[in-house]
Amino acid sequence: MITTTALPQAKEIVARIVELQPWLRDQQAIAEQQRRIPQETIEQLSEAGVFSLSKPKRYGGADFTTREMLDIYRALGSGCGATAWVVWATAGGNMWSNAFADEVVAPVYESPWVGNRTFAVGGTSRHMSGSATKVDGGWIVKGAWPFATGSVHASHGYLAVFYDDTDDSKVGMVLIPKEQLVARNDWDAMGLAATGSQTVATDGELFVPDERFGFPAELAARTAELVSQGLGPRRGGLPRSIVSSTGVALGMADQAMEVFLASIGRRSVPYSPYTRQVDAPVAHHIVGRAAMQIRAAGRLADAAVADFDRLDAENRDPNADEILQFHADAAYVWNECATAIETLLRASGASAISKRMPLQLIARNCRAGSLHAANNVDTWMENLGRSMVGVDAGPSSMSVLERRS
Repeated sequence: MITTTALPQAKEIVARIVELQPWLRDQQAIAEQQRRIPQETIEQLSEAGVFSLSKPKRYGGADFTTREMLDIYRALGSGCGATAWVVWATAGGNMWSNAFADEVVAPVYESPWVGNRTFAVGGTSRHMSGSATKVDGGWIVKGAWPFATGSVHASHGYLAVFYDDTDDSKVGMVLIPKEQLVARNDWDAMGLAATGSQTVATDGELFVPDERFGFPAELAARTAELVSQGLGPRRGGLPRSIVSSTGVALGMADQAMEVFLASIGRRSVPYSPYTRQVDAPVAHHIVGRAAMQIRAAGRLADAAVADFDRLDAENRDPNADEILQFHADAAYVWNECATAIETLLRASGASAISKRMPLQLIARNCRAGSLHAANNVDTWMENLGRSMVGVDAGPSSMSVLERRS
């Protein structure tokens, strides 16, 4: 059943997030200690309409441009980077999980729920996905899926499974109620700890009916059909999601600069002539350099976003060269933001390492995000360079279902 409810407006959501930023900043350390986003924060975000991003448009979810998505993630990242990461990751997973038949998807998204509806875990190896065996009426699934961002607050998981022990190209996706999975509560990381990206697993063997099992090609065709009908996600798939994620990094950089500038007038520079850091010329260079790094990263993100929205207006998906450039752009933005924040942290002196101080947490969160495989700057600079000089990139791909030997 297609809802006629008016879709949320991006500007309204951004304004509500800005109002929540003081709360989000106050909760950052608590969230890290709990290794999850606190339930009260989830409830406030839900009330603000933030989780409309992880709900299909045909069920009353958001239908935002890439520009609008980045603006929302940047506002969230300026409040709490880990919270922004969870919202981004679950919105991205929704692009695929809503491609099952309506009789499967409708109950997921039409039922009352506070928070994100689904979480998604693809896989680059058998260590990141389970296995499935065909039986009458469905599949027997078993396995464990680490890095399940958003699984703490979701109702369903969208998970990759291998269904042929002899052919690693044979991958399927299953949509499983979270209540049928075991959460291992094993996420304890130096950065983005509050994302709750724990391992989820089956408790032995689990029967999944045929209607909740999908082959990637079929799900992609279904998504394309929904897009053509104006009922699916906007064009661009994973690269669009990756580009919009740069808003999370830029938001964390915005917060870091604000935190640094708020204390520079009170901070001294020990073992130097300066009783106030604000009077030290080196501090002026540091602030200027970090500000320009953040500004340049933002301009690059803006350009990538504009390209995506242009492609969307032209009803065209990005080609292989464009996808490669989008990935490289996003990785570069993440690295520049992380580096700029670390510059500000280093200039803040030893007092900044206290866990009472927010800058050290922001720095760890942003660097952790930059180390995600999709954002690793060294990988993507090499991929871009290989393409530019005409060297074959080899068998690797840019798919979240990539299988590496």
